[in-house]
Amino acid sequence: MKSIPNCIPFISGNELKYLKECIDTGWISPVGPFVDRFEKKFAYYHNLEYATAVSSGTSAIHLGLISLGVKKNDMVLCPTITFIGSVNPIKYVGADPIFIGIEPDSLNIDINSLYDFFKYEVTIKSKTLIYKKNNRRIKCLMVVHLYGNPANMDPIIDLSHKYNLPVLEDAAESLGAKYNNKLVGTIGDVGCFSFNGNKIITTGGGGMVVSKDSTKVLKCKHLSTQAKNDNFEFIHDQIGFNYRLSNLCAAVGLAQMESLDEYIQKKRENAFLYQKQFSNNDNIKILSPDSNCYGTFWMSLASIRNSSDKNNILKKVKSLSDAGIGVRPVWHPIHTMPLYRSYDYYGNELFKQIYDSTFCLPSSVGLSVDEIKKSSEMIINTFN
Repeated sequence: MKSIPNCIPFISGNELKYLKECIDTGWISPVGPFVDRFEKKFAYYHNLEYATAVSSGTSAIHLGLISLGVKKNDMVLCPTITFIGSVNPIKYVGADPIFIGIEPDSLNIDINSLYDFFKYEVTIKSKTLIYKKNNRRIKCLMVVHLYGNPANMDPIIDLSHKYNLPVLEDAAESLGAKYNNKLVGTIGDVGCFSFNGNKIITTGGGGMVVSKDSTKVLKCKHLSTQAKNDNFEFIHDQIGFNYRLSNLCAAVGLAQMESLDEYIQKKRENAFLYQKQFSNNDNIKILSPDSNCYGTFWMSLASIRNSSDKNNILKKVKSLSDAGIGVRPVWHPIHTMPLYRSYDYYGNELFKQIYDSTFCLPSSVGLSVDEIKKSSEMIINTFN
């Protein structure tokens, strides 16, 4: 049987044309007309003035945290189930994470856990939010819109306003998703995106920072260019980073943006077809966004509901993968990994159950109906 990949890029538009233009003109480095065009198109899509293209989603989060003033010894709230690239930048700036529990149906940060955390674990000193346990400043709340599914933003923004706490949206997996008709990445203070090879659109590797506050975006752009502040001489005014996106990558990104709506529609059609395939199966559920959300289904997720042997679910997922069906586990709860095990976790204990019973389905834009049906058939046979 031909293998069915988990999630691979779909190249269908002007990518080759734009890349040839880069090569023909010599604009291949981290400056050039396609960087400007990609940033402008991305900003326009989000109804914002500016966007800054960078080398990865991780570098976008790193710069986003800096733009929000997160510094050494600060604390940052973040969900425990996410890609580790969401969390490592917290350490890059010298801060520490406080991991928060997740909701079982969305896998996003759990609002009730946040409510309890703010009720019992914080205090206000000199207009600063302080973590009672160590008397350190809590400087940021990071929200991850996981797998194309928007987090529950209204109560998060209410908490942000109540405690004067900036919100960083990690929208790396959810470009184009909407919460109450608002595009993710534009609801909090800073939004960060990824264009890795398996994302809804790709640049081969890259990211973007956006914000309604243009000063934050421009600060990220400045820092991403080694903080060079003179157009002629090599003069730098801060410790910056080599985080800019190449003109070649931006050319691919621009071509991909031209097809974004088409790609999102195909992702949604794939998810709905999966739902249809499993509609008569009580043991397998396809996770869906809340009714007030427009999900992009970067990954379609399946949850095994009635298995009497939860410990074998991951083994069966691995057997499907070995058989050529591109299923994968969800992100591992980060606070249980050795490198982050000593950091605080606050929330419910559902993370283990969710990790053990939920997995990603083949979700490429170019996935065929036959591939979805074949994947579904093998999954049903494996778990029934």
